Amino acid sequence: MASVQAAAILTSSVVTKNGITTAFFPPGFSSASAAACKRDFCARSLASGARATLTFDPPPPATKQKKNTVDPSSPDFLPLPSFEQCFPKSTKEHREVKHEESGHVLKVPFRRVHLSGDEPSFDNYDTSGPQNISPRVGLPKLRKEWVDRREKLGAPRYTQMYYAKQGIITEEMLYCAAREKLDPEFVRSEVARGRAIIPSNKKHLELEPMIVGRKFLVKVNANIGNSAVASSIEEEVYKVQWATMWGADTVMDLSTGRHIHETREWILRNSAVPVGTVPIYQALEKVNGIAENLNWEIFRDTLIEQAEQGVDYFTIHAGVLLRYIPLTAKRMTGIVSRGGSIHAKWCLTYHKENFAYEHWDDILDICNQYDVALSIGDGLRPGSIYDANDTAQFAELLTQGELTRRAWEKDV
Repeated sequence: MASVQAAAILTSSVVTKNGITTAFFPPGFSSASAAACKRDFCARSLASGARATLTFDPPPPATKQKKNTVDPSSPDFLPLPSFEQCFPKSTKEHREVKHEESGHVLKVPFRRVHLSGDEPSFDNYDTSGPQNISPRVGLPKLRKEWVDRREKLGAPRYTQMYYAKQGIITEEMLYCAAREKLDPEFVRSEVARGRAIIPSNKKHLELEPMIVGRKFLVKVNANIGNSAVASSIEEEVYKVQWATMWGADTVMDLSTGRHIHETREWILRNSAVPVGTVPIYQALEKVNGIAENLNWEIFRDTLIEQAEQGVDYFTIHAGVLLRYIPLTAKRMTGIVSRGGSIHAKWCLTYHKENFAYEHWDDILDICNQYDVALSIGDGLRPGSIYDANDTAQFAELLTQGELTRRAWEKDV
């Protein structure tokens, strides 16, 4: 057996470079030992009458880097396999629930898995979204009637937390309750207490609402996004389609390359799950990557731009305060958060407080207007066990708690 393994190693280690055949051997394995093992292997094979042929598949052709999108308004989208092809033993079903206040009948999707033999089928949570729809057209605007009805009522605020605090069960809450197989009143109660969120920008009408919280199913986020050197609008939409097909509950667009606005627009119009962003990334691109050129006005305009498109939640590193930054000086791995490091650099350059913290109430007003949820980014999180639980980390956590309470006061 040892001879067979050695011969296989020897044979598979022969390569050709510039027309010269060269053999590579593992450490401590000389060419003489390899030759002896190979002779022993061949002798055993001939004696037993066995014939063995080792063949190797040719290397796959090098994939060409896809060119950047030529026309952002008319991308050349990639084909996607159907739901049936991805899940040959499943069917996409819907259960209907009626929203009593509005009379709207909600069709909540789920995946029914059919087992072999006489075994009963079972139902799974489904995130794949509407099928067989061209990305050029975009997904159906599921929530349009829901949002229009509430705006016609003239309510001063439109956030899910606001309605939950008023004792009102919205269509989104009912939808989430049906997906999770829970009582709608329980969903409302958890949202009202700040223990759960339903990321659902009123501009993201294609959304199939979902809920995130400690008493609900575990949710999975998928990060996507282009860069200055790779990917395109077509590929980013393709990522969204595949991610949601395989069960991603939310996606984050972390694009930093060309056509950020257009890329996000196409993603939102083709995403049935909540879409999040880190707005400081696009704000930084607006100033050509120079953190020192950032300011509150640029950041504010970026928030409004993204909220208008329908972004469901923002990650904002408002807990990185000027006085906390020196606390990271003795760290082994420093500040590992990209957003945190951008804010830290700006603070140190001007020796001023983080503008996201200084304008937190303004940020909350924007989020309240569009019903955008907030993820308060941990910009001073440790990047290693060595740095874990240090003063900088806990200082930021205290500030994040303060910012959370202030957000609840404005129903965000």
